[in-house]
Amino acid sequence: MGVRPLRIVLPGGSGQVGQTLARHLQQQGHHVTVLTRGPYTAPWQTVHWDGENEGPWTETLEGADVCINLAGRSVNCRYTADNRAAIYDSRLGRHGC
Repeated sequence: MGVRPLRIVLPGGSGQVGQTLARHLQQQGHHVTVLTRGPYTAPWQTVHWDGENEGPWTETLEGADVCINLAGRSVNCRYTADNRAAIYDSRLGRHGC
């Protein structure tokens, strides 16, 4: 018995980790949607969003089986106390750090 394909949404999934994950999930037969500030051409669906304001992108969440939030400040940096705080705060919607 096979596993049914899942509808998976990856907010902020346009970075290296997100694209690797999206590619893997797509190859496993799942329907992947990446929410991104800058849509790009990919073998999976990409939908524009700004991450803060409701819009048409919210429809991608309706009926989704899984949502993996990858949005936030890039982790590709030195892990100083300031950068760690900025990474953490960016995932909680805090600004000005």
